[in-house]
Amino acid sequence: MVVMVVVFISGVMIFSSITLRATKQAAEKTMIASARDFTFFLRRSLKEAIIQDIEGPFRIDFIGTETAIKYVAPYAPGSGSDIGKYGIYFDGDEIKLSFERLDRKMKTYAFDSGFSGSQPLVENVKTFSFLYWDGNTWEKSWNTQNQIGRAKLPDKIKVFFVLKTRKFEGKDIEKAFEEEIWMDR
Repeated sequence: MVVMVVVFISGVMIFSSITLRATKQAAEKTMIASARDFTFFLRRSLKEAIIQDIEGPFRIDFIGTETAIKYVAPYAPGSGSDIGKYGIYFDGDEIKLSFERLDRKMKTYAFDSGFSGSQPLVENVKTFSFLYWDGNTWEKSWNTQNQIGRAKLPDKIKVFFVLKTRKFEGKDIEKAFEEEIWMDR
């Protein structure tokens, strides 16, 4: 009888361990898929970013800080696509996207101070940051508004973020992701 109880308890413990490991792996796969989708979107849209270095209300700028980026790009790849203003930023534990379509009726292409109509792109984010490569060093910000007559996009942009998920065995599962996006390729 004692042997059967020991075998039963051992079986429950093994099953519990396997179930916990499978649950942890599923959570990690979900984080990887979320990161992959976000970096794919970011890479595609940033590589299409445009600037228009002219004076006046139809100047198109690129503004990047450590935790936010604003740029103009087509919202479909290839020529002939409409363009829009993108805003991607870190808010609480989410990476959010703001998008506004540009059209001829607009009086300016300048960015608003905030991020209107934002929607979450990635949830359960612990940290999020951008860096901008000028060809020699990584900069914490990039602003073509300060580059009148010589505006250019950064050579590449690095995005770093850490995703987290609910606690397993008393600890959060965290996974770090980093992507370098070459702007001219």
